[in-house]
Amino acid sequence: MSQARRATFSTPLVTYSKPGTSNRLFTSGASRGSPATSTVASPETFEYEVDHLVIGAGVVGLAVAERLAVRGSGSTLLVDKNPAVGQETSSRNSEVIHAGLYYPPDSLKTRLCIRGNEMMYDFCEKYNVEHRQTTKWVVGQHDADVAYLEALNTKANRLIPPSQRMPGPPTYMITPEQMRKDEPNVRGQAALVSVRTGIVDAHELMTILGSRIQEHGGDVVLQCAVTAIEQISPQSGGVHGGSVTGGRGFRVRMETPTGPVVVKAATVINSAGLHADKVYGLLQGSSPSFLSPLQRDAKDPSTITPSLTSSISANSPTQPLPPFKLHYCKGHYYSYSGPALVSRLIYPVPDKNLVGLGTHLILDMAGRMRFGPDILYVDRLDDYTIDLETVGSLKSLELVSEVVGAYLPKVKASSLYADYAGIRPKLAGPGEPFRDFVVHEHEGFVNLVGIESPGLTSSLAIAEYVEQLLY
Repeated sequence: MSQARRATFSTPLVTYSKPGTSNRLFTSGASRGSPATSTVASPETFEYEVDHLVIGAGVVGLAVAERLAVRGSGSTLLVDKNPAVGQETSSRNSEVIHAGLYYPPDSLKTRLCIRGNEMMYDFCEKYNVEHRQTTKWVVGQHDADVAYLEALNTKANRLIPPSQRMPGPPTYMITPEQMRKDEPNVRGQAALVSVRTGIVDAHELMTILGSRIQEHGGDVVLQCAVTAIEQISPQSGGVHGGSVTGGRGFRVRMETPTGPVVVKAATVINSAGLHADKVYGLLQGSSPSFLSPLQRDAKDPSTITPSLTSSISANSPTQPLPPFKLHYCKGHYYSYSGPALVSRLIYPVPDKNLVGLGTHLILDMAGRMRFGPDILYVDRLDDYTIDLETVGSLKSLELVSEVVGAYLPKVKASSLYADYAGIRPKLAGPGEPFRDFVVHEHEGFVNLVGIESPGLTSSLAIAEYVEQLLY
């Protein structure tokens, strides 16, 4: 199986071109919307020209690039600043295939998760990605929990339609007696069974997506950091200003191990995860047509507080997305050193603001138990260390065992150890209410913002949605 290629850009040669060939041309008019309003002073040579530039090679960026490459309506380039794909949020999560139970019915998180669940199972079966439909229990301990679970059951059966591969109800309730029969180590007053929940080998999934991008003529370039983005006016053109796109698009500057590279892209998909706000800031800082109305009216646009308002939706390309700020939410995972005590995933009733789904029990593909993640808002987006004096201390492990013990009392602190940590890009700060995914297209630039859980499950559906926005 082929692997993603490291950046080998050199000036003035074009990566992956055969000797003697010219820069790759645009081949489709994928960029929609009105012509750009910002003007670049003078044309310059582009080392690479592409129809679709996807920034960020996490699972969502890989899925988007794979979808566009398979479509065959133009060239696709996926870039990432790291030396391998999926080195941030995508490789440090629960690897759960979610069913789409918790979020508001009309939210993108619900719609894309439900669609993505079906697409994920189909993709994994078709391309032999290791996965397992484990099912999940959401366990309630009190009368209020049971009432919440009953309402969740009603909602799920209303929202999630039967399918050919899963024709039965997506959820149903079970009693304590049924719980003891099927999972004798689990305790609770009642449980909601989520039939469609499972697990997937996220690393294998990303490897397959990367291979399919290249099999369909796309390129994956690593160690390639985006440093500047400018919208190109039709007048500024470029080396191939007479192409079918009429010169519209984006000038994107990147740093690679062999030096700077300038790429011309008809469309850009910002799938930079934890860095999505910074990537969009590069464009807003150089292209007036991507300033929001509030920014354009301000004497100093940089003073506008980053926020996302309900007036800008994923289907409103006539206005640019307002500036936004991501919050970094670190979560630690704790592994269990003993044999597995259950055969499925076990979740508590979630936090009311859905900032997290509680410290839940997950299984890996080998059947080993892990617990997490916890919730810790941090200032740094690159600190994955485990502090053995805090989160790895005996006191912390005892707290985890106490929380988990509410539904799995046999778990003791002596059998737990802090294993790894992940960081999620959240639009909601500490104590703030639920915030949805943002998928927004304006003049050929697509922002994917706040793609945290259930981003892995939703990845293929997000890719499908991006394709619909562009075409």
